[in-house]
Amino acid sequence: MKQIDFQVAAELLSATSEWIGDGRTKTTIGKREIEVDNPLSVPPMGAPENVTWPEQLLPAALAACFITTMTSISERLRVHPKSIRVTVKPLLARDSDGGFKFEKMLITIELSLPKEEAAKAGRLVDLTHSYCLISKVMKGNVEEVIETKVHEI
Repeated sequence: MKQIDFQVAAELLSATSEWIGDGRTKTTIGKREIEVDNPLSVPPMGAPENVTWPEQLLPAALAACFITTMTSISERLRVHPKSIRVTVKPLLARDSDGGFKFEKMLITIELSLPKEEAAKAGRLVDLTHSYCLISKVMKGNVEEVIETKVHEI
């Protein structure tokens, strides 16, 4: 296995946010910029299309991590998904300090697999959950509830 340079990885994975007024930031990830706002300053109902909140980025990262991890593991398991869709729905709750917290992440995984490989779906999802870096970060802090829907093709 190829050795990983963790210093290079830290640079690759880094993000910078700069305050641009109100609760807004310009967040840079690599060469991409996104505007991230405070959900208290822009109400969720009727918000402009380009507004993103930090609370949306974690579920998005979890969904993307599941897919990228799953595609890597599927190669090793010799599973050939024709499609993968992951939806993450975060459930908020009040925290003991009066603020908010993510209480649960409801993760729905939809897989289209060849009929003869469908029996491997459970193992694929279990390994994905074990190896997904974002999922590892949340362990012990946020409950993850996974539902898997397998469509045989």
